[in-house]
Amino acid sequence: MNKLIKKVINLGARNYQIDSRLVNEKDLFFALKGARTDGHLYLRAIAKEKALAAVINKDYYVPQDIDIELIRVDNVLSFLQNVATEALKKSRAKKIGITGSFAKTTTKEFIATLLNGKFKVSKTYKNYNSQAGFPIAILNIDKDVDFLVLEMGMEEKGEIAKLVNIAPLDIALITQLLPYHNIFENIDDLSDAKKEIFSNQDTKIKLINKKISHLKAFSDDRYLTFSTDDEMADFYLDIENQIFYEFGKKVEFKLPFNETHFLENLSSAVAVCRLCEMSYDDIFEGFKSLKAFDLRFEKVYINDVLFIKDCYNANPISTIAALKNIPKTKGKKIAVLGSNLGLGKYSKEDHLKIYKVAKENVDEILCYGNEWEEIDNILLFSDHESLAKHLNQIMKKDDVVLIKGSRSMELEKIFNFIN
Repeated sequence: MNKLIKKVINLGARNYQIDSRLVNEKDLFFALKGARTDGHLYLRAIAKEKALAAVINKDYYVPQDIDIELIRVDNVLSFLQNVATEALKKSRAKKIGITGSFAKTTTKEFIATLLNGKFKVSKTYKNYNSQAGFPIAILNIDKDVDFLVLEMGMEEKGEIAKLVNIAPLDIALITQLLPYHNIFENIDDLSDAKKEIFSNQDTKIKLINKKISHLKAFSDDRYLTFSTDDEMADFYLDIENQIFYEFGKKVEFKLPFNETHFLENLSSAVAVCRLCEMSYDDIFEGFKSLKAFDLRFEKVYINDVLFIKDCYNANPISTIAALKNIPKTKGKKIAVLGSNLGLGKYSKEDHLKIYKVAKENVDEILCYGNEWEEIDNILLFSDHESLAKHLNQIMKKDDVVLIKGSRSMELEKIFNFIN
């Protein structure tokens, strides 16, 4: 083991951070340089918080008045990843990895929640799934457990492979793929990049959504499949009849909720639990602990109006699914739709498709974001406050309001103006 890596691991930091705002006493800080800021600029701030030490670029000049132990390395990000790799080698836990174009975090939470009823489980925090976020999550979670449930994200080819090098997986899962991506020209290129989650030779269990099993990337090996609409899948949830099929063997399956897009996530989570030799009785007991997660179809009541906060992120598939799964109500159905970003040349076509589905499923449609401007005869707002004021005027008792859009739309800010 590299001496500096060993030193960092043996320092006994309380937590590891890449965000200076989160640093507390005895934390160790990695000064990463990103597109928007440079962690080196916050060394004085973390010193005031009595941080244990900071890992910095070896060539960075540090003013003498900054009183904190400094560990100089060639590349802070690579060093962080190497520290996480070494720290994880001491863990006896089996590692479950999840990737996909969407539904990664919800699936991760479902798997961790269900497994937690029978085993000791740790999981990566929120959506810490990037080249920097993933290793930080690894360093901060309890690794003395039976299972680690790990979310893996990417922006370009090769990044999933780097995460798998940090955490070689026992079980790997792809949730779903979009037919386009702002980096890749087509779904074949995207699937090749996501397929890197299976790249370690020790990954014995490879699970994919049956919807993507026809892609060229998955023609080279035996991949287990899950589905809620294809009975030929190895793990198939028959929603209408509430039956779960495991390699053709059926089990009665009482649905813990009705939203079809979440049930697809649940089918993959149940498949993983069964592959971890968990009994159906224990799995069904775990259903009682499942819940919606922050800003992911999260239901809250305000003045007798049901709000569905589903604004953590959005793409055409998840937006259309959300529209079709708005619960029945005595009052109106209202959709607040933010832009779906990252669609490139498909943006106008897909926003029009979303709008048509919305017209079929709701009574009022309120739009926010530049991507809606090319669609005729829509109600479009330029800021959160004016949108919320209009919403205040039209909503009444027993109405239900879906709020759905990409993360950067920050649609949760609407609630600052709801009364």
